[in-house]
Amino acid sequence: MSQVLAGRLDDGSDVLYLHFDVQNHHLKLETFIETADSARKIVATINEGFFHNSLHYELVVLPPDEGSFLTRLAIIFSAPAAVFTFVNTDVGAAFIDGLTGKPPVEWAKQMGQTTGETAGKLYEALTREEKQESKAACQVSANMVVAMTRGVLEKETLELRKIGMEAGTLTDALHARADFYTACINDKAVNRVGFQPLDDFPIPRSSFAERAQRPPRKADEEEPPDWTVSIENIYVTSPNWDVADQRLRHWKGKDQARRDCYFVIDDLEFWSLVKKKNLRVDVLDNLQVQWACQIVDGRAKNRRVIRVLEYNGNKLAEPLPAEALDAILGRHATAKALREEPSLFDGLE
Repeated sequence: MSQVLAGRLDDGSDVLYLHFDVQNHHLKLETFIETADSARKIVATINEGFFHNSLHYELVVLPPDEGSFLTRLAIIFSAPAAVFTFVNTDVGAAFIDGLTGKPPVEWAKQMGQTTGETAGKLYEALTREEKQESKAACQVSANMVVAMTRGVLEKETLELRKIGMEAGTLTDALHARADFYTACINDKAVNRVGFQPLDDFPIPRSSFAERAQRPPRKADEEEPPDWTVSIENIYVTSPNWDVADQRLRHWKGKDQARRDCYFVIDDLEFWSLVKKKNLRVDVLDNLQVQWACQIVDGRAKNRRVIRVLEYNGNKLAEPLPAEALDAILGRHATAKALREEPSLFDGLE
């Protein structure tokens, strides 16, 4: 392992173990790829369903240990505040307890043991700027998300149903779980599966089939449309500088065709500049953004600013490359960069 990666792992990470009980300590390539990708999809669904894609993390594969085949996926966090914003809600507390088996107060104690903060002051401490990206906060965030991911893979289907994992986009996590166990079924060498580094395999092969069942999608939970991405100028008429509130009250502006548009900003680097007060704010702000929307019945829905490129003429960032967009959006189409041409969303509400 490189010194750079080792240093980043020390800054706040946890390891998701995919432990396969196989003979001769080897695993088919297809099984490794499909199960690791299923785990990635579960983490991405947790990020979308619980944290509105506001978590800033990377998922990396670590070298396997000797012995029975043990896949190690490290989750590295660098901006964990959204985790604790979610935990501080009644819904969040219920999901955390249901998936991890540990209520929020226990996670607060874990954080307090590291930072010296009492559980009662956890949320206040984590929302202060100087604490927000601390090593301790990143570490506990990683521990919590890994525990949630492990819960999706390990718990009985009935337990997940009681928690509410069959609602909305969270169903995607159960479909990814079904893919995981389907891959195990197709590899006859896999006898049992565990999610700890020890020789503890709580999921026998006889349980794979039940866990490979896909939950039915409701009529209003059909596969979402693909995202369409473009670079465009937006004139902001009503901003919302509260990052936690923008899901309830979107930013409002006008696109290049001077049509009203509503959107959220998912660019964590932009919000970091906001907190540091490093932006020059005008009465009518002009943003150049890389954004995405979903086209439903001829209308643009769910507009998301993935990256703020310029703010009032000041360059902030470069557009995200295709592989980064793939990681954030999944399936998407990239429109031609727009400047003086009509808006991508011209004629759409």
